[in-house]
Amino acid sequence: MAIKKAKSDKQAPQTMEELLAMTGYQLKGLKKGDVIEGTVRRVSPKEMTIDIGRKTECVVIDRELETYKDALMALKPGDRVVAQVIVEENDRGNPVVSLRRNIFEKRWAELTQKQKSGETIEVLFKEPVRGGILVDYGGIRGYIPQSQLDSEMARQLDKLTGRRVRAKVVEVDQSTNRLVFSQRQAVEGEALVKQKEILSLVPVGESVAATITGVVPFGAFAKFTVAKDAETHDVEGLIHISEIAWEKVDDPNAYLKVGDSLKVKVVGVDEKTGKLTLSLKQLLPDPWDHVLDMFEKDSVVKGTVSRVTPFGIFVTLSPGIEGLIHISKLAPGQEPKAGEEITCTIEDIKPDLRKVSLSMTLTEKPVGYR
Repeated sequence: MAIKKAKSDKQAPQTMEELLAMTGYQLKGLKKGDVIEGTVRRVSPKEMTIDIGRKTECVVIDRELETYKDALMALKPGDRVVAQVIVEENDRGNPVVSLRRNIFEKRWAELTQKQKSGETIEVLFKEPVRGGILVDYGGIRGYIPQSQLDSEMARQLDKLTGRRVRAKVVEVDQSTNRLVFSQRQAVEGEALVKQKEILSLVPVGESVAATITGVVPFGAFAKFTVAKDAETHDVEGLIHISEIAWEKVDDPNAYLKVGDSLKVKVVGVDEKTGKLTLSLKQLLPDPWDHVLDMFEKDSVVKGTVSRVTPFGIFVTLSPGIEGLIHISKLAPGQEPKAGEEITCTIEDIKPDLRKVSLSMTLTEKPVGYR
């Protein structure tokens, strides 16, 4: 009896595709444009390789080793990166990949952080365009408006190409590829830092030899020098009109002129603005400290009307000492005028409040007086 061979339930695979389908195995083929993830294996100026789990490692395209040299050399073996396939296989059998996408992702993240921190970075001027100049930061193109350049650079846009400068990140938006810098803010920020360093050397509370550099309606400017690291630096401060003399000053020009050399007291420094406050009067004795030696209660004195106000008139008794005649103590229609010399009676003196109360002294007998 002939024995018939049992027919297989499944037909044997006839092609490679059928064999792969039967076993469930898939070839990990690469094609141009694929985005893959891998681990850095070797890093050198001439070659960089990425392990993606294949028999052969990927190599980074040559031109990126030069273009993005700083960013690539910062990577270390073991770092995870995202790459894009440029060539499926070179003449040595290695896939060629680009790390440009990986680098740019990090660049944008870095720029966002720099904007938040306010830290300055270095950019390269590329070419002037309408209203400003294009710049490059690590392969990413940005823009500096002319208004965000300092006055010197704004005047020579056509000569800036190729120069490297410090700038601050003003706007950063990866989704719209928008990147705006400010060179002016970086310069001003660095100047303020330097100014603060110099101002930290200013002897607050002490007197210094200064020269008047300008006289204005609200006071005068004076400059003096401080030393830092064997170098001298000029610093300028304001003597406010109220700090020129103890008496009321109406016109600073009557007291000071440009070029005057004198001693001034450093009253204070505003570290936020870098402004310096100076004083002349604080180097002179405060007349109110000796007001009781000069004047007595109920005594008759002469003075000059300095101000007329709705609530009375102020009378200058001596430089820096004023008294007030309240409006209730003045006869209607007979109020003295500013600049007029009058005779007064001191009714009260309060040195701690810097106040002297006065009344008009009669110089003629009232009608009907016996």
